[in-house]
Amino acid sequence: MKKVYIVDSNYPEDHFGDRADGVTALHILKALGINADLRLALDREHFRRAVTRALKARCDVLHVSTHGNAEGIATCNDVRGSGRAEGFLWEEFVGLFQDSHQAPTALVMSACNGASAGLAEAFTSANSRPKLIIGSTDKRYPADYVAAWALLYRHFKTSGIDRACAQAALKAICASVHRKFLYWRWDDERRRYLRYPGSSTRFDIVERE
Repeated sequence: MKKVYIVDSNYPEDHFGDRADGVTALHILKALGINADLRLALDREHFRRAVTRALKARCDVLHVSTHGNAEGIATCNDVRGSGRAEGFLWEEFVGLFQDSHQAPTALVMSACNGASAGLAEAFTSANSRPKLIIGSTDKRYPADYVAAWALLYRHFKTSGIDRACAQAALKAICASVHRKFLYWRWDDERRRYLRYPGSSTRFDIVERE
């Protein structure tokens, strides 16, 4: 793995309260010896520019840290409760990847509902897409994301970014962090994203003798 590009667009109160995980992810990556870059995106335009820069840099992983729901993500200047939305719906978000630059191998969504089926559907209809989309399907605490990404990037560092490595990472994350984490993996033959783990899969921590 050559490089991870982090785009952090959490709310101002998250940065003030040390709850934004972009900087934490950067330090985890540096501790693992992984080349990483961090950009703070304070509005839609800077978020767009940050994604474009990441694609031009041909990063292996794009790590997006922000707030989200089943329909899309917010940006730093999104004023909650005001009726003014400053984020991106999934179709708009996917549109940021549709230029002359190749999409990263993996998209890590450090946002609530970041692994939404809606995001996978939007990428399915696009021409350019990541091979893996990794995140949670519900609302998680910042500490859950930090723990999950430490496990994920350690696996990526030691084994590379592929199906077997991603499944091993998800097994560890689901067993020790939370079962609402998953990935969507693009299947060229079926022309759609496949989900792992399945909804009925269980992961239990077993102590070995």
